[in-house]
Amino acid sequence: MALIVWINNSYTATVLMAKGGGMLQNVDLQTLRVLQEIFKTGSLSRTADRFGLTQPAVSMILGKLRGHFDDKLFVRVGNEMRPTAQAEGLRDAVSAAISAIESTLNYRSIFSPEKSERLFHVAVTDIGQIVMVPRFLKEFRAQAPLAGIEFSNITDRTFQLLQTGGLDLMVGMAPGIPEGLIQRALFNESFVVLARRGHPRIDDCISLEQFQEEGQVRVISSSSTHLIIDRAFEKQGVVRNIQVSVPNFMIVAKLVAETDYISVLPERAGVILAKDAGLQIMRPPFKIDDYQVRQYWHERQSGDSGNRWLRDLFQGLFKAA
Repeated sequence: MALIVWINNSYTATVLMAKGGGMLQNVDLQTLRVLQEIFKTGSLSRTADRFGLTQPAVSMILGKLRGHFDDKLFVRVGNEMRPTAQAEGLRDAVSAAISAIESTLNYRSIFSPEKSERLFHVAVTDIGQIVMVPRFLKEFRAQAPLAGIEFSNITDRTFQLLQTGGLDLMVGMAPGIPEGLIQRALFNESFVVLARRGHPRIDDCISLEQFQEEGQVRVISSSSTHLIIDRAFEKQGVVRNIQVSVPNFMIVAKLVAETDYISVLPERAGVILAKDAGLQIMRPPFKIDDYQVRQYWHERQSGDSGNRWLRDLFQGLFKAA
């Protein structure tokens, strides 16, 4: 004879007889533990003492079980309550049911980065791929040498993938966050202007007149960074002489280094690209508001220890950047 157990939202067990008998609904864990203790002690009074109950309360619990199984379950032999054959058939199943419930209630997913072979999925802006990914990967490899990570661009499907579990995390800036997503700030970002060293008309700084006259490279990427720049121009009535548009920031440095074009881009990426390509960095000759780089995840991932480790790794590396 076996018991089939599952747990509902109030942590009571529903117990079904696999053979014979009907259904005994809503048997809580306490009832099963009382039954197990009677097996151990052979005494209703000692069982009552063990659980801080009165003996009549234990008798009521036993009476409920007797009614369901249509069996006395325990009979008095001398000073002891001895199990019937029906009860003996239940003994192992009761222990297994208690173990199953306790295991379920005590379950915690534990992530060990040094041992894990988990593959993480992170969507990040092209700016983030320049600024954050190299530094992040160095620390990721040091802490989780067996784990893997797959980076992808932010697209119009990113929010959906976060909701369905196809992505663990999104890093960047994203307006219009849908319900169910949680966000945490990493750092604020400002903007700079890039031009090649030795530019025939620009040296160390750039005036508003020069900015409007020079040919510019504009980035139209999967992130919303270019929209912030466009809104700043519109707000202040600044006219841009856009002559080239490209789909990401990776190519900007080469174009600016080999031509007289200039470009506006986030400062951290500008510093990295300028260093590699020998460019000069200047402050824009007008106000562009900073924006905040954040990480986003779905609330269903909040309690996952692996996802939490991933978020904390980003936070620890870039929060004070």
